[in-house]
Formats: sequence, C-alpha cells, structure tokens
Amino acid sequence: MYLNCDDIEKWAVANPDKVQELVTRFEQLDSTLSCEELAKAYVAQAYVGGNGGYTDIDFSRMAINAMMDEGAMEEVLRLAWNEACRNPFNLDALDALLRIVPQEHDIWKVAAWRFSRLLKAIASTGDGTSQATAFCVICVQDEYMLMRSVLEIENFVSQELIIDGLHSFDRISVEPSNLYPHHEVFFDITPFNITAL
Repeated sequence: MYLNCDDIEKWAVANPDKVQELVTRFEQLDSTLSCEELAKAYVAQAYVGGNGGYTDIDFSRMAINAMMDEGAMEEVLRLAWNEACRNPFNLDALDALLRIVPQEHDIWKVAAWRFSRLLKAIASTGDGTSQATAFCVICVQDEYMLMRSVLEIENFVSQELIIDGLHSFDRISVEPSNLYPHHEVFFDITPFNITAL
C-alpha cells in the first residue's frame, strides 16, 4: 500500500509534534525509523511549515555545479553542509557532500546514510506508473534525483503538468531503464505546487 499525500497532510496538521519527532529521529540517524515513517516526515514538511519546496534557500544544483567546475570546493562544502544541517531532507545538499567529501570522513557517512534512506522512503510512496500510484515529492529537484539515483533513468523526453482538482502531478516521459521499464513516471507534486490549491 502506497502513501497518500492527502492522508499525510491531515496527519501532519493534526500531529506537528509527531512530525518533529520523526524529523529529529532522522537527524539523529535512528536506524529504527521505518521507510513509511521517514516518508511521512519528508512529505509532512510541506504542510507543517518545514522545509517543503526549498523555496527559502540560496542553494541550487546549477550554482553548486558551477562552483565545483570552478574548483571552489571549500565554498561548496560550506554551503552544502549548512543546507544539510538546516534541511536534512535536501537531496541536492546531501548529493553535493557525497561528491566532495572523502568516503572515510564522518560527514560523508552521515550524508550517505541520509541520502540512501531518504531516496528509499520517497520511492516507497508509490511506483510512478500512474496518477493513483505517483511518487510523492516536496520539490521538483527530488523528481530528478529519484529518477537518476533509484530508477537509473538518464533520458528525459518531456514533462507535463497535470491539474486534477486540488491535486497536481508531473508526468515525465522517459526512455525506460532496466529498473524502470515504463515510458512515463508520475509524481504527485501537490505538496509544493501551490497553483493547484
């Protein structure tokens, strides 16, 4: 059974303390945190004033890649670490840390644990084959991170926004991979697409 964004919204609004408890457990690298609990905490951030959508940060994949191309690794490290501390759900920050910190360093180990657990949790929200079983994400960057890192999709053909009542979906046409043999991936983007609200 996949998670439903509407159910998570209701639960998050009614239980902000429980949401924060799950976030704290994730920040503390609690290995007993289930995929479902982590997925609920991740999606709930969009509804309880957390970090959903990443709209208030000055941290972008393009800026980080440009700094890395220029060799400004110390600045990338500072920005990525600060963002990962501010928002433990930012996959771009975690990915940047994994690319520049040596694997034997504790920061790399923390980033790797969070990155892999978070991607598994997002993947557990659906299977992406339809609107009814769409993956639930809280920012557009996470769509691409999930497709590349979990589904091993490298080629994106087109993207379409679908508004269905109060819900929003991205339908991304892709070239199938070994792990995802379908031509479309659906994402429920209702948590961050305010144009549908």
